[in-house]
Amino acid sequence: MVKIAPLNPYLYDPEVVGDISDVLTPPYDVIGPAEQAMYRARSPYSAVHIELPEASDGRSPYQNAASLVERWVEEGALRTLRAPALFIHQQRFELDGAPYARTSLLAGVKLEPWEARVVLPHERTFRGPKEDRLALWRATTVAPSTLFGLYEQPAEVAEIVARAIETQPMLTAQEAGVTHLLWALDDESVVGAVADSLADRQVYIADGHHRYETALAYRDERRAEAPDTHADAAYNYVAMSLVAFDDPGLVVLPTHRIVAGVAHDVAAGLAGRLADRMTLTPVEPAKATEQEVARLLEGDEAYAFLLYDGQTMYRTTADASLADELSSDRSEAWRSLDLAALHEFVFAQGLHLSTEEAERCVGYTRDVPGAMERVRSGDAQLAAFVRPTDVAQLRAVADASDRMPQKSTYFYPKFPAGLVVNRLDVRLPVAVEATR
Repeated sequence: MVKIAPLNPYLYDPEVVGDISDVLTPPYDVIGPAEQAMYRARSPYSAVHIELPEASDGRSPYQNAASLVERWVEEGALRTLRAPALFIHQQRFELDGAPYARTSLLAGVKLEPWEARVVLPHERTFRGPKEDRLALWRATTVAPSTLFGLYEQPAEVAEIVARAIETQPMLTAQEAGVTHLLWALDDESVVGAVADSLADRQVYIADGHHRYETALAYRDERRAEAPDTHADAAYNYVAMSLVAFDDPGLVVLPTHRIVAGVAHDVAAGLAGRLADRMTLTPVEPAKATEQEVARLLEGDEAYAFLLYDGQTMYRTTADASLADELSSDRSEAWRSLDLAALHEFVFAQGLHLSTEEAERCVGYTRDVPGAMERVRSGDAQLAAFVRPTDVAQLRAVADASDRMPQKSTYFYPKFPAGLVVNRLDVRLPVAVEATR
């Protein structure tokens, strides 16, 4: 079902830019203002300059990014490989003192509409980020960061990956506590074997829904400009880092909710309104940390999360039959989610927030102490601390053609911008696509 092709991207040349570690950044949607300033100052070749460009001297951010890409290519800071290739990318990191290694296959994945059920989404998208990425790609004809996909890895591909990572990587870099190792696979027989092995698989988007829909729009624009476009144009594909569902380094972290702008009397009466249908047990956290929140949420009860109103923290659970009271037009997989109960039963019914009000009042954070302090200070009225969404739940929702609540998953670590800068204006050797 899925068709892949090797990529023909730009890679940074360390002989020009220096340490590759200095030019890598997180993707555009997780870089805050302070981090932007740090990355801009770190190197004049930092990927942030094209991933999140700035306006200057009457020129738009996108014009400046296009000029930078052109100049960096002329200077040799960005170079191409001898031949298009698939890549193996391994990220090594520690979490809570334990070592992890997550390995991905980086390939061009042929763009298909969602309804084709080849690439499956699990989250909704918003217009703003798509308009921004589309303007950037139009101006620069490059995509500085890759999407994150999940797939069932065939044994043949697992063997190819295992053999690759036993060899010397072409690139090693560090960024934000993560070590990145990169290998290139440009042998046509190997690329063809990978493509054949994936021909009956589907890909599930983990991160990058906005960029996938942007890639579809960009492809359609380019096809309209040149109706006789060849099938091997790179913009028919999107650069995607594919991780096996059973990869031992696959980590999903929770994204917590914080509610501000709700009337204090409404927030103060929440526990009483929930008590008839949910079990609220007061708990006293030993420390305001992510680890302590995880400890308090241990267990297999349905619909478990913590609610903090500035005075009391409640461990909140409900019987699985609560699913019957959630939206009947949603899938069974969606109705089983902790976040479905939180958003629909607590926010919509308990706090009386309409969909529009929830978009305005509900924020997202991974900062447990910061969220608690905002509620204690009165800047916010409620913090909700949640368990991470299981990858199996993501898959079940996607299989049901449904979409999770916003920011249901936080895959850690992110794939960096700048490791591979995908070119959209070239042709790819798609003859190695699967033939079946």
